Amino acid sequence: MENNQFHPRQSILVFTHETPRALETSEIQDVQDRIIQSAIRAEKAGFDGIEILSSAGYLIDQFLSPLKNKRTDRYGGKTLEERMTFPLELIRKLKKNLGNKMIIGCRFSGDDFVPGSNTYKEKKKVAIAYEKEGMQYFNVTGGWHETRVPQIPMDTPRSAFAYLAKEIKSVVKAPVFASNRINNPELAENLLQDFYCDAICFGRALIADPNFVLKIDQNKIGEIRTCVGCNQGCFDSVFKMQFVRCAINPLAGYELKYKKPKRADFQKKVLIVGGGPAGMEAALTATKLGHKVTLYEKNNELGGQIKVSSVPQGREELDNIIDYYQNQFKLLEISYKTGINVIPELILKENPDIIFFATGVHFKIPKIEGIDGSLNCNICFADEALAGNSLIGKKVVVIGASATGVETALWAAKKGAMSPEVARFLAFYKGLTIENAMKRTYQGDREVYILEYLPKIGTSIGKSTKWVFLDELNMLNVNVITNIEVTKFANKTVYFKSRSEENGDEDIVENVDTFILATGVTSNRDLANSFENLMKQKSINNKIPKMKFIGDSRKVGTILEAVRDGFKAAFKLGKVQ
Repeated sequence: MENNQFHPRQSILVFTHETPRALETSEIQDVQDRIIQSAIRAEKAGFDGIEILSSAGYLIDQFLSPLKNKRTDRYGGKTLEERMTFPLELIRKLKKNLGNKMIIGCRFSGDDFVPGSNTYKEKKKVAIAYEKEGMQYFNVTGGWHETRVPQIPMDTPRSAFAYLAKEIKSVVKAPVFASNRINNPELAENLLQDFYCDAICFGRALIADPNFVLKIDQNKIGEIRTCVGCNQGCFDSVFKMQFVRCAINPLAGYELKYKKPKRADFQKKVLIVGGGPAGMEAALTATKLGHKVTLYEKNNELGGQIKVSSVPQGREELDNIIDYYQNQFKLLEISYKTGINVIPELILKENPDIIFFATGVHFKIPKIEGIDGSLNCNICFADEALAGNSLIGKKVVVIGASATGVETALWAAKKGAMSPEVARFLAFYKGLTIENAMKRTYQGDREVYILEYLPKIGTSIGKSTKWVFLDELNMLNVNVITNIEVTKFANKTVYFKSRSEENGDEDIVENVDTFILATGVTSNRDLANSFENLMKQKSINNKIPKMKFIGDSRKVGTILEAVRDGFKAAFKLGKVQ
């Protein structure tokens, strides 16, 4: 395993270039005064309320924590009551300066999830004290940035931390909000009806669809772009010091650049080949602009690479992206046909004004002896394995450790684990102990290896998610071998040598049942090339359509890049003369 795993809190020095130190007493008063002044400005600006930040391991949480607060003055102490001096003093000052002009609430960590710091038990005592001083609502979130309990990635089950809101609700009368990974109305409504909270806090869901609440009010729930927790456009952008975007909402962050366009004065006939994220978004945007769209997809379902990307455990919500487009296609009566392998002659028959090629990728086949399978090796590509088109044996070697390779290795390691429903049933009826039942849900019985050419793995994985994957590889005992070159497959054995040693010895992994190739991809432009050749070879009276590559067929990238690519291409169709 790599020993330089990224963790979110490491980014603090990158952001500020400051080394933390204890505040002087005078500085504490200054911080409180600045918070009060910002609250007064908010009141003058017309806001109805403010929310102080008592969460995530930031300043107030640091004062509360026995792990961080080692002060010996009145702002420190061994007891929780002593460590509450700073936030309680702040609340009193806010109430004194604002009176009843504004609502005062707080973002509140329900449990720090950091060994040695406050748990939900201590946080309940903090909430009681806050309410006594005048806190009017609690917006309850999960733990600190430092925690090794994932808080925001897609792998975090939806509403995983709603129970913390329920704990706080049990000891206060003020309204309590639940938050973190609550991304659809049904889930939110169930939490309310099951007494977890009094209200719901939506964050990323409103970036994915700013009209989220409006669509609920108008009973257009099927039209919501549902946040999938991928973090590609939001948190990963923040860690790069870039503005917030969204993988599934191409307008997020570009609202002023792409103001609501007028429908085209002249309708274009648009043919889209490929029903992945780029093709689907291009079809949707072009239709909204008034163009006539037909989309063809060679597989029997829409989705492209999203279909296989949603297979690994914890990635299932990617299917929500496909559901959204299918609902939109039905609502807007967008014509699409699946299970059709488009050939140049079909394009001629369609006679479009413009063709968007969203034909995806080809998987790279590295030059390794025996890779053709002639030497009695079971070899398949990652997408074939995830799609269920290849038998996965008990000993698995994944070649390549980009995002695809890492996720495929984790999928293989978890494959065959006991389902949570079965584990819960057996534990409830004492067929297994709770500990034993839970342990069986973690992983299956496969022995999994990752072999990677580069010195590090997961270089294409966003920072907000990479550390979670690395932790899982470690906990699931996946064998990770980096900085090597695979030289041969033969007789269920993979041969490789170190790239750091010129004359290093060759090493092997024996008795391998399945080799999975995740060795990269290239843009697939075969159809476009064939169509161009057909047009050159024949004297054809048809008008020559414009051609545009979008998504991975233009440049291999992420879902965010594919959706934005499809949107931009369709948006630029503009007015036809």
